[in-house]
Parts: sequence; C-alpha cells; structure tokens
Amino acid sequence: MEIETKINSMGVQKYYRDGIEIEKGIILLQERIDKNMELYQKYCWLFTTYPDLFIDLITPSDQAFKLFFYQRIFLRACMRYRYVYTIAPRAFSKTFISILAIILQCIFMPRSKRFICAPKKEQSGKVAKEKFDEIFDLFPLLRNEVAKYTTSTDNVKLVFKNLSVFDVVAALDSQRGGRRHGGLIDESRDQDPDLISEVVLPLMNVDRRNAKGLVNPNEKHQQQLWMSSAGTKGSYCYDKLIEVMEMEIIDPEVAFVFGCDFRVPMMHGLLSKQYMNEIKMSSTYKDDSFAREYLGLFTGSAADSWFDYEKMIKYRRLVNPENAQKLEGKDNVFYFLSVDVGRLSCQTVVTVFKVFRLENEFRMNVVNIYVLGKTPETKHFSIQALDLKKLIAQFNPTEVLIDGNGLGVGLLDYMVKPSYDDGFVYPAYNSINDDDYGRKLYPDGIPLIYVMKDNNSLDSKIHGNCYTKISSGKVQFLAREQEVKNKLLGTKVGQKMTPEKRIARVIPHELTTRLFEEMANLRLKPTGNGMDIKLEQINGRMTKDKFSSLEYGLWRIKEIEEEYYKKKRRNSKGKRTLTFYTKRG
Repeated sequence: MEIETKINSMGVQKYYRDGIEIEKGIILLQERIDKNMELYQKYCWLFTTYPDLFIDLITPSDQAFKLFFYQRIFLRACMRYRYVYTIAPRAFSKTFISILAIILQCIFMPRSKRFICAPKKEQSGKVAKEKFDEIFDLFPLLRNEVAKYTTSTDNVKLVFKNLSVFDVVAALDSQRGGRRHGGLIDESRDQDPDLISEVVLPLMNVDRRNAKGLVNPNEKHQQQLWMSSAGTKGSYCYDKLIEVMEMEIIDPEVAFVFGCDFRVPMMHGLLSKQYMNEIKMSSTYKDDSFAREYLGLFTGSAADSWFDYEKMIKYRRLVNPENAQKLEGKDNVFYFLSVDVGRLSCQTVVTVFKVFRLENEFRMNVVNIYVLGKTPETKHFSIQALDLKKLIAQFNPTEVLIDGNGLGVGLLDYMVKPSYDDGFVYPAYNSINDDDYGRKLYPDGIPLIYVMKDNNSLDSKIHGNCYTKISSGKVQFLAREQEVKNKLLGTKVGQKMTPEKRIARVIPHELTTRLFEEMANLRLKPTGNGMDIKLEQINGRMTKDKFSSLEYGLWRIKEIEEEYYKKKRRNSKGKRTLTFYTKRG
C-alpha cells in the first residue's frame, strides 16, 4: 500500500499510510515496507498470538512490572477466542488485565470499536479511568498510541491513532442502535440479564472492516469477554457460564472458560495469607459468601428462590450416611423410602428417611440418597426394581412410597413380581393403597408400597408441608461434602482409604448438595390465588427429581404421623387420671 506525504500547517512533511499518520521517528517508505514485509507479518502474527511477549518488549527497564503466568494465559485467550468467560476471586486483577487486553486489541486491529460495560455506567467510567491511567503509567508506549483521551463523570473514551475506539457503555435503552466489534462485560453476576441480552450484546451485530472495507475471515469478530466473581446458581451469570462451557466442549476453537480460587493471587503476592486467615476466623464469616468471593464457586439460591438457602444450610449436620438399617435397639425409630421415578432424561431417586417418633411429633433424618438407572444398561425398570428391592432388604423400611404418576407405573409393574439376581430371589411387593397393585391382583406380594398420585389440589399441600418441615428444623440432612472430606483426611482410616472408597463415602453428601441446589432453583409461580402454591424452576436445565422424592416422602410421613398420634390419643381415652394433693405445711 502506498505511503502518502502531506505538509502540515507548520511546514513539516508528514507521512501517512491508510490515512494514519506515521510519527515514530522512522520514515517507512514503500520500498522499505516491501523489502521487510515478511518480517513485519511475522511480528504481527507473533504479537497478536502472544500479546504477553509484546508487553514484555515494551515494559520500561526501570519498571518492576512483570506479568504473572495466569495473566499470560488470559491475554493469549483474549486474542484467540470469540468467547472468554473468567470466574475469579478478589485480588485477581480481573479488570486490569481485561482492559489491558482490549487496549492491545485496539492497537493490533485498526478501526476496531471496543467497550467495557459494568453494572452502572458511573462505575464503569470510574473503573476504566483508574485502569487506563495505571496502564499508561506502566507502559508509556501504549499511551503514545492514543490520539484522544476523554474523561468525564459519565464517559471515558480512548481514540487511537489507528482510528480504533475504546469506550464505556451502559446497559441502558439509550445505547440501542450503537455499534461495537467486541467488549468486556464486567461483573456479569450483577448485570441486568434483560438489558445485557437486549441492549449490550446486539451492539456487536457487525464485523470489523479494514480500510478497504474488507472483513478478515481469521479475526474473532463479535468477541465477548465475560469477567466476574462467582454468584448464585440459577442466575443469569451462572447460565451464561454453562452456555460458554458447553460451547467450549462442542467447538474448542471458539470458546475459553477460565477460573481459579484465592490461592492463585495469594501465590503471586496479590493477596495476604494472614488476611485470608482473619476472614476465616471472623465471627461474621459465612461459608457461602467466602465460596463465592474467594473460591470462585457458585452457591446458594437466586434472589427469588422460595427456600431460604442460608437457613437450610444450618440443618446439614449429619456426618455419617447410612447404608443399612441401624436401629440400635430403639423401638421409636423406623425407616421410610421415597421414590421419584424417572427413566430417560430424568433419574429415579430414592430418599432414605430415618424417622424418630417423639412424644409429640416426628423428627426426620435424610440419611442417604440413591440414584437408580444411572447408566443405559440399568435404566430398564426391571433393573431399577431389582436395585430398589436390594435397598428394601438393606433398610427394612416401614413403607416404600413410589410416585405412581406417569413412568412410575412401569416400575410398579416389576415391583409386584419376584426379581432374580445371581440365584437369589427378591420377593414381590404390592400396594397398601392402590387396588391396581393390591393384594387382590397380586396375593403373593408383601404389602409395603404406598402409591403416590398427586393432583393440582394436593400439589399445593405437599409443597407447603415440605417448606414447613424444613424451615422448622424438623428435617436434618447430611453435612457438606467439603467438611466430610476434611474430617476424613484428618483420620488415619480416611488417609488409608483408596480413592474409590473415599468417593463412595462422600457421594451421599454430594447428592445432598445437588438436592439443595434443586430446592434453591425453585420459585413461586404466580397463580392469582394467594392460597395456591405452585413452584417453577428458575433454571430450566436443572431437574427436580431429588426434591420431588424428598417432598413426597415428607408428605406421606406427615400422614403416618397424624394417624399415629390420633390412634395414641384414642387409646388413651377412658383411662382414669388420678390426681393427689398434699396438705399445706
């Protein structure tokens, strides 16, 4: 491409290429460019692929700055992928490294329009200006690439000499119609999902074009950089993370997901170990908050979740799961199994309750959760029925509730027949409340199964009973898996366990965590009737099999409880109560 020469108002000859002034102190004539074109292309390829090496090159010798290893990974990802999603803790320097990456993109790709979008425009502007100044102080050569640097209370904008633009945008309706080629969505967990989807992302509808109006097919157009701390499951931030992760699996050349916990910035001296210990020892310390802010883990529930996740966590106190009946000579304890049936996209979940009959009420421990039909070979109901009968043999429950709606009928068909496994015969079981699977049709079966058939009017009562039982602390659950892992590794027995045995030991705790996540993913569905409780999933990708198994079991146990105390009161009638008085002294 030819070099143009112009005389400016001061009488000085200036050189231009593609309409861009050349002012590096070196006159790049066409002959010189043609002669070294291969070398220039080599370095352009090198620095756009390895931008961290470019930073190494331009860092002043009197600066102590040095990129950390994880920062190099992030800079390279920003140049190689259309979608980059990073979940990182405090002190990770998320915004600094993201803005540095975008400045390099603006320099390496002329006429590029990039943006940063934080939850509030004033916040975006303040953060952007602070990071711009910091970066330009560290790398004066980058500052020399800027033709105009505009700052105001609600607007910060960089215009580069190659006609690239980097500015701040807000997730507001006023931004509709703008055009950008890529940008950073900062702290995505705090963003308004509707405005991001309807205003911010549509800004990137066009491809970047060069001076001739051509599109580079090798460039990562409409690039989205997502940077955030972890938030709650079921949130927009979490859904977007899963979406990009799935994209990365399907097409690894398009998307990149990156995450770490506080140990990475601590290792590089960005976070004090003493400070972290003080946070953990604080009386106001909360596990879930620490997990989100410093471990990069999504926890808890969305803001409109029906269940109070923080409160439910307090009831995870059981350290040891149970794999067989343990009555320990107590006659006021019995086991109860609740089964929610699934086959194709859903799972068959068995919740094991250990129920305690107290003087005036029942208390329940969820001592284990089993998932049947986890593999294609075991999904058939004949196999699921066999596995369920094995659990019945282990726990000898008072009753087994089976969801008789839809697919549950298929499982019941095999429960009323004997099952065989390696020469051992497991008996047939029939229903105590359903004539279709009762003693008349199947006289040889053991009456043990309660067939659960809910309806719209009963759904509301089942939901309400579940909420009341859990909120009042009448149900205890297995402790969190991380607590159990730490305790297990702190014992000689746990240290000697094989990895397989250790995993098997912790699985019931992990399944309990999945149950809590399903509960946190439920919200009230408007019905127009304040007395009618309808629930819907916040995140449609998450199932609710474990929750259904839990709440069905709690409902049936409530019925058993009412029958028990009603009978107890009836038996106590007619008995004389004698009252004795003593004389006053």
